Amino acid sequence: MRSGPRETRQRQGRWRLVRLWRLLVFSGAAVGLAWVLLKKGWWVKTPDQVVFHGASPQERGALLAASPLQFPTPLLVVDPSSMEQQLRRLTWPTLHVQVQRALAPPQLVVRLQNTTAQAWARRSFADRVERGVLDHQFNWIRIDGHHQLDRFPVVRHQVLVLVDFWTPGLQDMLAELFAGLEHLETPVQTVRITADGQLVLGTSQVLREVHLGEPNHLERKLTAMDHLYVHLQRSGPPFSYMNVDLSNPDQPNLGLSHG
Repeated sequence: MRSGPRETRQRQGRWRLVRLWRLLVFSGAAVGLAWVLLKKGWWVKTPDQVVFHGASPQERGALLAASPLQFPTPLLVVDPSSMEQQLRRLTWPTLHVQVQRALAPPQLVVRLQNTTAQAWARRSFADRVERGVLDHQFNWIRIDGHHQLDRFPVVRHQVLVLVDFWTPGLQDMLAELFAGLEHLETPVQTVRITADGQLVLGTSQVLREVHLGEPNHLERKLTAMDHLYVHLQRSGPPFSYMNVDLSNPDQPNLGLSHG
């Protein structure tokens, strides 16, 4: 038997009521669950729940102390975009900041990308020359155009690193070298790494080129170079030097200019 129009309307009305009831039940359950989680679970109660990626313990402590974040605070109340802007103001221009909320477990995840370059760099191939920078960990970063320099608004050392090759082991050696250069009076404009792994520094008119040889005993070699530079700068060099060989720091070899 076919139902009449009245029965059809009644069934449709009952079905709409059932759907409305289900919607109310599910909405109430979701609101209740969110309330329970907000009250009991989704809270940032301690600094340990703020997870930093790409920051040292000192940077983490400084950023937490300077941020407006207070403990405890509901996780859903924290605005990641606002927190990103606040942290960018604290760290610009050296760090890029991204903040995300994690619900299980309740955390704030802060990712930092260091945009400080250590030095300018250039490496030579048989058919071309590539220009780039060394990032904060002395990794080679190729620079193809001016727009890419926006990633590195700060270059700490106005030194040009010239290499004939690039191997992963160079990062540690360059980190040690630049850590030593920071404490010297000798002005260094270029650092050249030859194809056979020798180190040559381009300095002032007093010493000109300084050959350090193999990258070993760097602290002793740099100390000897600085003592020599300070002495010759004060007393005035008796001759015009074209290079200084400090591959053996106990026996410096001064190369005289023929001009």
